[in-house]
Amino acid sequence: MRPTPRDHRCSLVMFVLAGLAAGPVSAGEVERGRALFTHAWTPRDPRSRAGDGLGPVFNATSCVACHDKGGPGGAGGTDRNIEIITAIDSFNPTGGGFFYAFAMDFGAGRFEYRIGDPSSASNRTPSRIDPALAGAVHPGFRRASSLMLHRFGTDPTYQSWRESVPGNHGRVVVQTSERNPTPLFGLGRIDAIPDSVIEAAAKPKVSAGTRIKGRIGRTEDGRVGRFGWKAQTATLAEFVHSAAANEVGLEVPGHHQGADPRLPGLEAPGLDLDQADCEALVAFVRALPAPVTLPPADAKGAAQVKGGESTFKAIGCAACHLPKLGDVAGLYSDLLLHDMSPRLADTGTYGVFVAGAADAPAPRNPGLDGPATVGEWRTPPLWGLRDSAPYLHDGRASTVAEAIALHGGEGSASASRFAQLSPRRRQQLESFLMSLAAPGQAN
Repeated sequence: MRPTPRDHRCSLVMFVLAGLAAGPVSAGEVERGRALFTHAWTPRDPRSRAGDGLGPVFNATSCVACHDKGGPGGAGGTDRNIEIITAIDSFNPTGGGFFYAFAMDFGAGRFEYRIGDPSSASNRTPSRIDPALAGAVHPGFRRASSLMLHRFGTDPTYQSWRESVPGNHGRVVVQTSERNPTPLFGLGRIDAIPDSVIEAAAKPKVSAGTRIKGRIGRTEDGRVGRFGWKAQTATLAEFVHSAAANEVGLEVPGHHQGADPRLPGLEAPGLDLDQADCEALVAFVRALPAPVTLPPADAKGAAQVKGGESTFKAIGCAACHLPKLGDVAGLYSDLLLHDMSPRLADTGTYGVFVAGAADAPAPRNPGLDGPATVGEWRTPPLWGLRDSAPYLHDGRASTVAEAIALHGGEGSASASRFAQLSPRRRQQLESFLMSLAAPGQAN
């Protein structure tokens, strides 16, 4: 039976009262955060403190609009994907990296033809075009080669301009890609994992005969990243604040709202959310319960799930999808970046155009791990998997089997072993994965 909003509210309050949230947080503060999470914003919204409300550019009018699968705080469908644009140089689109593979099966044999270096194609960042040229297409390209292209704008002419951005602009080619909204359940638990635990998980290891070499994603100032598809965000507070600013267009402390690229001088008159509002919103997300494991209906179901869990480990999935990280059991992630092959390659990090931003990118601290490459992705936690379809970073896989089959790079060996499983063992594995559900689904 699916939980009702009242059931979900009670579970949040009990979570906070049990002392599992970071620091003393009252049930009242969580409820204030819930109201902000579910509030549908409008331009010049009366709920705004001193800002302009929704926009001027945005991807949704509320947090829950993109996070509702399995209840408030869940994942979102592909209709809620954000769009990312990348400016490349048509004269040198890949910066020199090239890889091509062609394979055919001939009964008992297999023929594969390869040209180039696959690691080059999956990890090489596209050649950065002259920022002045790209900036004529979108002013944000003067600072970053990849940007969020917001789905909507409060100005009625925004949509027609938006549709003109992707495509060819002389030497500048603007390519598009997408990101699917991730579930927020249990993020408070992830936020509490010590950096040292993630750093220990990054030590090279061998699983099922395959060497796994995930690495830490770090922020521009060198902190350990743990949130986002590219592990680009270090703390839950930053994750929530940036989402409020970038996705809904709210001016919040420390994060400017996304700006309309056609009106770069237009700035928010003040804050839409003050610090107390942001703390309440973070408290609500922090208090979202962790996903659960559904109990099997009978002994036959229990054997099916147990067999699937054994297969999950045997084919090497657990090398990256760690069942336990630190004190967090049932996470099924190491929170590290792994190369997933050219087939899943996309942009690396991306920026959001804001009013008054400097054109030059911020310098990085030397000697630190860099941000994710185009072919690297943070291992997504599998808890709650049943209620978070579609899968992969852009939602291209509608089923777990499709998602596994698309694994390449460090995941290719496990994907190959999955393809060779008997129908019975494959069904067991999928039964195990489908037992990982959003909180409250076992009620």
